[in-house]
Amino acid sequence: MGSDSVRMTVQWRVPAGEAPSITATLQALMLQTRAAPGCAGCSLSTEMGAVVVIEYVENWTSETDLRRQLRSHRFSALAELIERATENPVVEFTLPSGRRGLDYAEEVRQF
Repeated sequence: MGSDSVRMTVQWRVPAGEAPSITATLQALMLQTRAAPGCAGCSLSTEMGAVVVIEYVENWTSETDLRRQLRSHRFSALAELIERATENPVVEFTLPSGRRGLDYAEEVRQF
């Protein structure tokens, strides 16, 4: 990843019984993400157990592309899935200016 690359990483835990529907919805969202202007790729991984750990990553060619996505309906759908976490999710944005947490998404969505 280059110094000007932009990435959003979200990791959260969900009950094992909810994991199949959440991952199916994430896969559908990933199709939309990959088709979005500026998307450099996205991935989904799971760690199965009594509680399932989901990690979802999006890479963007610019911070402007990421900001546009954070304001989109697609991101709202992603946020709804994250709300199903059994614990606080870990959300990290890797930006040219450094790393930020969930406060970055809140800040972008206010404007």
